[in-house]
Amino acid sequence: MKKSWLGGLLTPVALLFWSHALVAQTLPSVRADVQQTILPVQARRDAPDLQCSQRAAPPRGKAPREMDPQEVPDEVDVQTQLKQFHDVLSNGPLAEGRAQKRPLWQAQSGQPLRVGIWGDSHLAAAFWSQEWARLSQLPPEAVSSRFLPASMNRPGVRLPLRKSCVGPGWQYEPAHAVPAGASEPGPGLVNLWTPGQDAWLSLDVRNLSAQADKSQLRLLYQQTRDPISLAIRIDGGEAKRVDLLGREGPAVLDFVGDDAMSTIELRVLEGPFRLNGLELPLPVETRLQLDVFGYPGATVAGWRQLQTTAMAPWWGASSYDVVVMAFGTNEGNVQPFDAAAYTQSLRSSVAAWRQLFPQAACLLVAPGDRGILVRRSQKNRSGAVQGTKPAPAKLPDLLKFTRVHAEIGRIQKQVAQAHGCYFWSMLSAMGGAGGSYRWAQQNPAWMAKDLIHFTVPGYQRLAQSMAQDLGWNASVFAPK
Repeated sequence: MKKSWLGGLLTPVALLFWSHALVAQTLPSVRADVQQTILPVQARRDAPDLQCSQRAAPPRGKAPREMDPQEVPDEVDVQTQLKQFHDVLSNGPLAEGRAQKRPLWQAQSGQPLRVGIWGDSHLAAAFWSQEWARLSQLPPEAVSSRFLPASMNRPGVRLPLRKSCVGPGWQYEPAHAVPAGASEPGPGLVNLWTPGQDAWLSLDVRNLSAQADKSQLRLLYQQTRDPISLAIRIDGGEAKRVDLLGREGPAVLDFVGDDAMSTIELRVLEGPFRLNGLELPLPVETRLQLDVFGYPGATVAGWRQLQTTAMAPWWGASSYDVVVMAFGTNEGNVQPFDAAAYTQSLRSSVAAWRQLFPQAACLLVAPGDRGILVRRSQKNRSGAVQGTKPAPAKLPDLLKFTRVHAEIGRIQKQVAQAHGCYFWSMLSAMGGAGGSYRWAQQNPAWMAKDLIHFTVPGYQRLAQSMAQDLGWNASVFAPK
């Protein structure tokens, strides 16, 4: 998108307050404490594709050659340490625990199964959730998302948007790290915020088959004491000035088109402006609502710091049947790991989560195994002639993070049982300790080169294991 799209003077547009008859068939009604404005727009069937302005990347110098690169440890070294590790865990198996009586996958009568998932980078890339959608054996048009987090164009995040462009001037506010992300949160526990004018973003809201299928769309934001002025352009048409005003707090701007919209371009004329996310209409054929809120680097602390009263308005009367919390890898990255502090944080976080969704079935997902790369000079060298090379340097603790993730799993299991939630361990699904090294040796590899994340086949395998263990298959959606 080029900056010239604003052109000259903007045409002001009349805003309508909530009229139930206009949007009740697609977008659900909002709570009385949410400021709501309706913007009638004109759609075009021949809308052009979005063109994001490209900023030249700074020149990169040639990286120096690594003389002693980091590599996956030799199998013999891993096995040597595993023999000692199993003694440590002999009295602490990581078995799956379930404490809730109601079935996990249970939709309300006549409604799609509504699932909300919060997590870190393992969920953000969407490979896991895409495999779950495939395993449901539902046709693509029967799987939809209602909420999209305000993490557009964040590296490592893939959203069910055909395309998005985010210009300079925006800042991400994840709830675990930025106070405003917890005090004025969106559904995904992350906001996009800009302090002033001229920040822009563009969205292609056509489906992944490039078909325009949404005549309505809802922008979630925070109304400020002073008016907010935006410039809006739909489907490449004329830019319109929109002035938003009202009481402070959660607010929505509903785009109501005369036909299905393709692109929405937004520029902040007067701010600040805090975008909390998007709400999409669910097609009538939806049988699975799958909202995935993954953010790289996220921890469960976002829920502990959250003001649930500020987040509750987004759902109105339509909440989730199942909620899933999948954190732990980033908590385990803090060394030394403080189990007592983590336990307290997790208990507070899950309590806030359950307060927001008291009627939903709940599932905690513990992190998988994590390995450690070693320098090539540290590895054992089979076949080397003794005395011709210096002895390899002492290896680090190859199972340091395995111990931490095992402890996190045990704590999560206890907290899950205390709140009547299901529990599932990625570490157990990987075969326990040493799983990261075994998965790295698969062909194709199931573990990424950093021994922290997974490859696409690895995420798919985890999704398949979880589906088998927790009864996720086509029968969930079979007529009763």
